[in-house]
Amino acid sequence: MFQIGLIRHPPVNVPKGLCYGHSDVPLQESWQDYAVLPNGFHVDHIFSSPALRCFDLTREFAKRYQISYQSDARLLEFDFGEWEGKLWDHLPKELIDEWAKDPWGWQIPGGENGQALLKRVTEVWDEIKQLRQNILIVSHGGPLRLLRQIVQNQQVELLGPLPDFGALEIFNFYD
Repeated sequence: MFQIGLIRHPPVNVPKGLCYGHSDVPLQESWQDYAVLPNGFHVDHIFSSPALRCFDLTREFAKRYQISYQSDARLLEFDFGEWEGKLWDHLPKELIDEWAKDPWGWQIPGGENGQALLKRVTEVWDEIKQLRQNILIVSHGGPLRLLRQIVQNQQVELLGPLPDFGALEIFNFYD
């Protein structure tokens, strides 16, 4: 048996309603409190998004528990392109509506579509699962939402509930 944990980065210090997918944004104070592994979850290696809100947490886990780690850009949040750094309320409603009608195919100007996110998340998942080791994946709401659905063999939905900030889910795999 091996285990794979999925954890979303801690809360960020940005204005409410800010679109910040690929952008590097600061974590709220006391983010180190999230770097705690539950008893019984021994991690062999950590894979992390290179965004500092994930990578800072990864380095804290590595320091506390002496775990090797690496970054993987395929674990970055959805690329919102021209929408990055803008408030959702200030984005043209008609563009948000177009995206909501076809999140898999409609590409945000200068960003990506849902198929691109799913492709990169699926690629990294296939590689990590083949390791058959206890792995911690530190990433963002969008990629983790998809990973959770893939892990549980559910229909993959791009738009839906996100994991909470700092939430850790552990999945068991039996050979």
